[in-house]
Amino acid sequence: MAAQPALPPVADQISRKRDQGLHPAVLAAGLAVIVLMLAAGPDYLGQSALLELELILGLAVFAAATNLLLGYGGLVSFGQATFYGIGAYAIALNWMHWKLPFWLAFSAAPFAAALAAFFVGLIALRARKLYFALLTLAFSQLFYVVAEQQYHFTGGANGIFGKMIPPALAVPQNGYWFILGVAVVALLALWKITVSPFGLLLRATRERPERAESLGLNVFGHQLMAFVLSGFFCGLAGALYAVYNQNAYPELLDWVKSGDPVMMSVIGGMYSFLGPVVGAFIYEIARQFLVGTTRDWQLILGVVLLVIILFMPDGLIGQFKHGLPWRKGGRK
Repeated sequence: MAAQPALPPVADQISRKRDQGLHPAVLAAGLAVIVLMLAAGPDYLGQSALLELELILGLAVFAAATNLLLGYGGLVSFGQATFYGIGAYAIALNWMHWKLPFWLAFSAAPFAAALAAFFVGLIALRARKLYFALLTLAFSQLFYVVAEQQYHFTGGANGIFGKMIPPALAVPQNGYWFILGVAVVALLALWKITVSPFGLLLRATRERPERAESLGLNVFGHQLMAFVLSGFFCGLAGALYAVYNQNAYPELLDWVKSGDPVMMSVIGGMYSFLGPVVGAFIYEIARQFLVGTTRDWQLILGVVLLVIILFMPDGLIGQFKHGLPWRKGGRK
């Protein structure tokens, strides 16, 4: 495919329209400060706060992995909870049935999710737009029903609960360090994917799939690879959830769960890599606060989400970037 080298300039032109990031030095400094602040958490926070941060860090990976499809690929999937749940169930089922070493199960969890994503993607990506979203939703419900009905294998609606992680990780500080380390590595890997030639070409398929295909790019192949990569990191996030809560249950596979990372991406900004990460912190902290103060927390979150969609379509990070002095021009 001799025409393929002509694509990166096209993708680069598209990325300047929507995906302009912070200055690399500013981004690196900001990330370093955030990581250092999180690393100091055990010295200043109580056990409950550490546990909450563990959950948020896993959700940040979940949201960033989902946004690889949503923000970079233009693919709205309501099935990413399938792979999130598979990651958690890989840990739980191993503890319940197979008794293999935890580290082997943890390492295998994202690959199991990626394998499932490959087969789901082969079918779902044959459809476009709304039908793709509906197919991913259908697969999510299929896995949910299987997990709920196979009582003797998955524990049914009750799920699987138990001491499924090594005793060392059960210590709150150790578990926090582990989840923080894995989350940082996973987010760095996802960032590297988004700024690679593959990421630029993926954005090209988002904006101008027909032109990209006419220039020789295998659009289906790139989208399938993105779907598998997203499934891999969603499965890793699910495994982190199992480390955090030591359980797995069918609701982790439900399509409603797939809506959480989508909302996080919209809140933070789906056209910025840090958007879903920031959205995960804001969404979960706000949800916990509202759950403890009102019974109508879902209504309030829905109104906030509606306001962001109407008045800040690029999310909070997008609004911040548009006002920075070193940006040369706004979104075109």
